[in-house]
Amino acid sequence: MLGALVLAVLAIAFVLTRGGGHKYRVVFDDAGQLVKGDLVRVGGTKAGIVKSISLTDDGRAEIHITLDDAFSPLRSGTTAIIRAQGLTGVASRYVDVSPAPTFKPKLPDGATIGTDKTESIVEIDQLFDTLDDKTRAGLEQFIRGNADWYAGNEANANLSAKYFSPAISATSKLFSQIDDDSGAFEDLLVNAGKALGAATADRGRLTDLVGHTQQTFAALGSNEQSLTQALDNLPQAMHEGSDAFAALRPALKDLQHLVDVSGTSTKDLAPFLARLRPVLEEATPTFRQFRALFDQPGAHDDLYDALKDLPELGRLTSTTFPNARKSLKDSTPIFEFSRPYTPDLVSWVSNFGAALGPYDANGHYARTVAVFDAFGFQDDAEGGHLVAKSPAGRGVGDNLKTGFLKRCPGAAVPAPADNSANWLDNGPLANPDCDPSQRVGGAK
Repeated sequence: MLGALVLAVLAIAFVLTRGGGHKYRVVFDDAGQLVKGDLVRVGGTKAGIVKSISLTDDGRAEIHITLDDAFSPLRSGTTAIIRAQGLTGVASRYVDVSPAPTFKPKLPDGATIGTDKTESIVEIDQLFDTLDDKTRAGLEQFIRGNADWYAGNEANANLSAKYFSPAISATSKLFSQIDDDSGAFEDLLVNAGKALGAATADRGRLTDLVGHTQQTFAALGSNEQSLTQALDNLPQAMHEGSDAFAALRPALKDLQHLVDVSGTSTKDLAPFLARLRPVLEEATPTFRQFRALFDQPGAHDDLYDALKDLPELGRLTSTTFPNARKSLKDSTPIFEFSRPYTPDLVSWVSNFGAALGPYDANGHYARTVAVFDAFGFQDDAEGGHLVAKSPAGRGVGDNLKTGFLKRCPGAAVPAPADNSANWLDNGPLANPDCDPSQRVGGAK
């Protein structure tokens, strides 16, 4: 009898000393605002707590955690991530542990999970820390300058935007007319170049013409052949120049239209430019930074290099975009037909995924419960109580009926407040055989 009592005491002591779970050390590059007492979760379920936080010799965060026996022991290949509890807290963090499969070797108590298996949370401050002081100051000044620029001038900005498109269109027509007569302009410039070239070759003699008229005429007489050639070319050049100016007349009408259209906008241009000057002065540091962005030494490292690659991209998209547009147009009837069934598809995915969502160290498992519908709830002054149903009244509730074989699209979810489901349509999606009363929760 005494021996049995001793054995019982030893068993109780063993259980009491062993019930603290399994302890592990998890190393992260950054503790991510974890604190002692934060939760450790496995599959979203509380599995342990953070016991303490220390610093390794190489400056990394060493998190000491304890896991409950139900989630232990961990196995080789287990990973961990620091996550945020939600958007409502600044420092609400927890350690999310993803156990390795059960066929992996077990990790002993006190084992270390290194940084190759862990991932720290990314803070928004890390993004802003990548910008230097000048860049942040310039960005701040640029944003404030734009706010001051537009303050009180919203109507003028809208008016300028209204007339900007007609001005661009008229300018495009002007340059189109000039481009059509580019041949005449080219001939004019070539012949003018020849004439100026001949005159330039004799610039010394032309200088002597001012001071020494007799010598100038003598020089002109000795160069009679070149002068004769220039005079011969001059009528042709004048004729071609006349044709070019005649072709410009239609473009002048478009230019006059551009001036007339932009007249109302240019009245406010002078005060606008006066207000723009301080904005540009404030934005100067920022544009210095933009210059480095647009033009960096080297290849394929700035926006200028990207613009040089745009023609090739345009050539590729000239065939890709029309094909994509045709595909989208051809798929519209398919999406139109499947759209009313979106609630059914989402309901199936969410419910099916939720059934197999829980998991532990052994993997995923499904939670199911048998429903016998043997009792009903009756409300009374005492808060209500369960009342046994008769055998004939069991299994006939709206949520327990079977045989719903004529459901309409969207009947897999309860009726929303706007009655957007069931989907009843008299058009191409009409289904005269569906029964609106066959839905989750019964007819509404």
